[in-house]
Amino acid sequence: MRLARKAARAAERPRSNVMTFAGRLSVATAYLAIAFVGAIVLGMI
Repeated sequence: MRLARKAARAAERPRSNVMTFAGRLSVATAYLAIAFVGAIVLGMI
């Protein structure tokens, strides 16, 4: 996730606040999805 955050920060530009918000939201959504799947996998063990 560190690389994704660095890439998101590098892609930030003052004129694209909407894209920055969408990027952060997508990263947060992906993180939650991975955590959710991880919880399911751990629950199956």
